[in-house]
Amino acid sequence: MNASTSSRQSGLFFLTFVITVLFSSVSFAAQGLVIHVSEFGVGKFHRADNKVHTYPEASSWTPYILPADTPTQQPFVQRNQDGSYTVFFSTLEELVKSVVEIAQSEKQKVSVLNLHGHGLPGRMWFPKDTRTMNGWQCMSWKEAASGSDQANYRQYYSPLSVSQVQQIRDMSNNPNVTLGCTTGLPEWQEAVEKTPEFKQAFASDAQIHFLSCVVGLGSVGEAFTKGMAALLLSGGTGRVETAVNFGLGDWSMAAGMGFWDYINDEQLKRDGALYSANKTDSEIAQKGTIRIAHYAGEWTTSLRTNIDFMVLGHQKDLQGTPVPEELVRRWQESLSTSNPLPNRIRVPGTNACVEVETQ
Repeated sequence: MNASTSSRQSGLFFLTFVITVLFSSVSFAAQGLVIHVSEFGVGKFHRADNKVHTYPEASSWTPYILPADTPTQQPFVQRNQDGSYTVFFSTLEELVKSVVEIAQSEKQKVSVLNLHGHGLPGRMWFPKDTRTMNGWQCMSWKEAASGSDQANYRQYYSPLSVSQVQQIRDMSNNPNVTLGCTTGLPEWQEAVEKTPEFKQAFASDAQIHFLSCVVGLGSVGEAFTKGMAALLLSGGTGRVETAVNFGLGDWSMAAGMGFWDYINDEQLKRDGALYSANKTDSEIAQKGTIRIAHYAGEWTTSLRTNIDFMVLGHQKDLQGTPVPEELVRRWQESLSTSNPLPNRIRVPGTNACVEVETQ
């Protein structure tokens, strides 16, 4: 590996390990309506994981355990012991309608919406509607969602290669890329146009957390995070949070979603061996970086680094301090190579790939 390649590939952690971050005090409040939404595949993963290592009631991931014998042909809604709700869904259309129905039934505004699934920069891996789900591009997603718990469990612990990480970094700065069977900002805009009650369901201080790999990575992730905030929130103190790194969320990350990413070949080899053998997220967890969209006269985003995990509850104060904008720009540029994108890109946490198209 030459020096320039090493510099590009370690660029993601330039922020995490070089910048000193001061943390502000953090407090949490169980206020308003909390809704967790999870696509069926990761719900099956948590159900299998819970059989191997029983989740404690206080675990952040307990609401994401798919109940036994739950049909996957329709959204499944459950009310949790803490008063929150979980929606297990197949399509964005199901997600949106279920959240609206819960908010209207409870006669409350949504304070926290946690979205859990597999991700890529600016997108998540699930179809927008039933017609899309039944198309050929969603065959891999449909197979995973309707497959066995063990199949979803095994593929979760499959390590990424250097080339797979770099392909994801390359596409994170390419706004002309579209991916099959994924939902990004255009699909969300279409869904909200069809169901405007969805935006009306959010409180003025609502927080939307994308518990998913690399959704906030690069300029594509930045545009998605800011676009989602403008689409769903009305200003005020609400915000949208996305992960810049790959996410970790098994039994060993009880406090929230942790982080992982490629630093160098030695680290990748070590982490890959540990991961495949021990199936424990906390063994390879690193400090991570999240992107936050917040309102300051207009919607803007900032990066915050040196974070242990993404919190799933309502958080009054922002963690850390914004990274300087110039550093963000240089860092995002450092992620990409001149290599052409492949025809297919692997979805992290799965053995599936999605089709890549360029406009």
